[in-house]
Amino acid sequence: MEWGEERVYSVSDITFYIENLFESDENLTDVTVVGEVVDCKTRNDHLFFSLKDEQASIGCVMFQGAHMGIHLEDGMMVQANGDVRVYPPRGQYRLVCRRLRHLPDRGLMFLKLKETYERLSKMGIFDKPKKRLPKFPSTIGVITSRDSAALQDILRTISERFPFVKVVLYHTSVQGKGAKEEILKALYDANLDELDVVIIARGGGATEDLWLFNDEEVVMGVYALRHPVITGVGHQIDSVLVDLVADVAAHTPTAAAQNAVPDMREIVGNVERSLQTCFTNIIRLWNRTKERSDELLLEMKRGVTQLLDDFEKSSKQSLEKLKTLIDGKVDSLNRKLELAGARLNLLNPVAELERGYAIVEKDGVRVHSSRELSPGDVLMVRFHDGSVKVVVDEDRRADE
Repeated sequence: MEWGEERVYSVSDITFYIENLFESDENLTDVTVVGEVVDCKTRNDHLFFSLKDEQASIGCVMFQGAHMGIHLEDGMMVQANGDVRVYPPRGQYRLVCRRLRHLPDRGLMFLKLKETYERLSKMGIFDKPKKRLPKFPSTIGVITSRDSAALQDILRTISERFPFVKVVLYHTSVQGKGAKEEILKALYDANLDELDVVIIARGGGATEDLWLFNDEEVVMGVYALRHPVITGVGHQIDSVLVDLVADVAAHTPTAAAQNAVPDMREIVGNVERSLQTCFTNIIRLWNRTKERSDELLLEMKRGVTQLLDDFEKSSKQSLEKLKTLIDGKVDSLNRKLELAGARLNLLNPVAELERGYAIVEKDGVRVHSSRELSPGDVLMVRFHDGSVKVVVDEDRRADE
């Protein structure tokens, strides 16, 4: 390959040139590397991992068949043998391993993580009671990078599910130099503000990229937050110490946002179902009430009709009894009147006059004896059909 000032090379030209350099360099062929295993995963039957020391890391791959029977996990110390080669599609160099040998010691990163976990565990940091997330938050704090895909995922998810929420961003770098100080400041600032919930988020990455969230000071900063905390660091397979002190540990930033806010579509659906159920129950209750009302009205009608019939029969019986009683009383009174009339007739002087007797009065006074009369007295003689005036002519008492 010839180099010239005016010539423009393609990406492939540069990459293939570097690839030839690697393949022709004896120092990069059949090399043995010692390091700590991180980001170990299997994909399409190929084993992918990185070897790391305190200053650098190198990507490694063992192709299908070469890693059969090998058990590998993060934190192991291994000795790997193979060739350092370029992977053109990504422009990356990596160690294509042929052989692996486990070393007895654990890696420094694993040992440091274990030490941090055990120290915090003895302090009871991981036993802190979990706070309950609000059902309908109004203000959410998000601790992440303003330029990250994680932030866009969170904003999109909140906008789709519950767009009424105010989102306050606490920008921080999530890896690299100065990231620890920035995230500690973001945690401090968020703790001063009035928030309903705090999301701490970062997209997926290599183990060393996520190592910030295993830092003891960062874990204690999350522990000190007075607000409910949701973590969404890495991908589903990733796990960091801040997840253990969070109130909810989500698998991804999107899942963290889903835990932070309700879904309006579900709420509307639940309201619609509740209203439909309520309406159905009202209709059912109305129908039951109407049926029962009809039954009660029919029973009342029958009862009133029966009462009226009973009252009519009772009234007729009472009237018959009253009529019989009145007739008896009238008959008794008639008999008494007849008897009294007969008695009155006996005492009636007119009746005596009708039998031929007369009443003699002198000066308006009834005469009872002839000795009360003298010749020349003017008398009034009353008969049953009239009265006459007479004069006493002579005294015949001596003759009688």
